[in-house]
Amino acid sequence: MKRISITIPDEAYEALERILNKLGIKNRSRIVTDAILRYESEVLVPEENVAGAIIIYYDHGRGETTKEVIEVQHNYLGLIRAISHLHLRKNLCMEVLSIAGHWADIKNMVAQLRRISGVLTVRYALMPVEAEDHHCD
Repeated sequence: MKRISITIPDEAYEALERILNKLGIKNRSRIVTDAILRYESEVLVPEENVAGAIIIYYDHGRGETTKEVIEVQHNYLGLIRAISHLHLRKNLCMEVLSIAGHWADIKNMVAQLRRISGVLTVRYALMPVEAEDHHCD
């Protein structure tokens, strides 16, 4: 563990305090660590084995959206460990894919999902893992 000192603008400090108060967390180091790791998982995903979730928000009433989403998922069966489907409104659905595998393959799957016309958004949260720990090969 490393001890560091940082300087942040007043508005960032106030936002940190609001987050701590809302979540009931007293340890600033914990929230800063969590924020750094979340940022890493969203922005600096390593070119290696990862595990996490992909969230797909889509309009199933638009064209062949559902069929295309399922087709992409079937193209990546080796990555997907579980799927949870939520009906949000009449035509809006969300799927959460629990995944593990090589980042390059996951990046390709996300790109394919984003190209589907009825898909409104695709987000992901990933963490690096050892291949043998999660059978990523």
